[in-house]
Amino acid sequence: MIFGTVFTGQIKSQNKQCIETKVFCFIVPIYVMTTTLVTDMLPRGRKGVEIKTNKTSIIAAFIRPIISVLTFFSIGAYIGNFENSEWQWLIIPSLISISLFIYFWFYFGKTTKKEAFIRNQFAKETGLYFIPNWMKNMNLKHFFAELKKKYKQEFDDESWNDKLIGLSKYDSNFSLFFCLTALEAELNNDLKKKDLIDKTTKTFAHKL
Repeated sequence: MIFGTVFTGQIKSQNKQCIETKVFCFIVPIYVMTTTLVTDMLPRGRKGVEIKTNKTSIIAAFIRPIISVLTFFSIGAYIGNFENSEWQWLIIPSLISISLFIYFWFYFGKTTKKEAFIRNQFAKETGLYFIPNWMKNMNLKHFFAELKKKYKQEFDDESWNDKLIGLSKYDSNFSLFFCLTALEAELNNDLKKKDLIDKTTKTFAHKL
């Protein structure tokens, strides 16, 4: 019997970092506590950064154990009645539950190419594989301030978004300009800069 708090709902794995949600369980998850960008898995918990509540992780946390139980019982029921022709229809719920089990455990919440590209840029600059809209505002401000300091060491202006336009991803400053633009867009809800990040990501992500 599972009783207490556990980290579950793992999604968006990339280079040993992922999102997990800490939930209170009584056999199955019943209450969401926090969501974390996990950077290391420790014997008694997780090391990482607390982020905004992630709906996809929460869905995974709640539905995976339910699907697992349903799959176990549907397969068990089919095997138990295998020789009884009247119960051969049990293969249908068994196949459906197996398909759902495979999808929710191995495909649901996977990192997309676009997400992987964005996360790679932030990892180069911060060591964390994240997307700005995952993070809490205080973390965004911290990262923006730190990267702005780095930018100011080489440039006197604040035109990182202009410099990003048409820049090759192999340029040594690409990730810095990209991250500053993405952070600024998220902090200020700047649709123009969000559009620039989206177009830049689409240009390069398909080549991953």
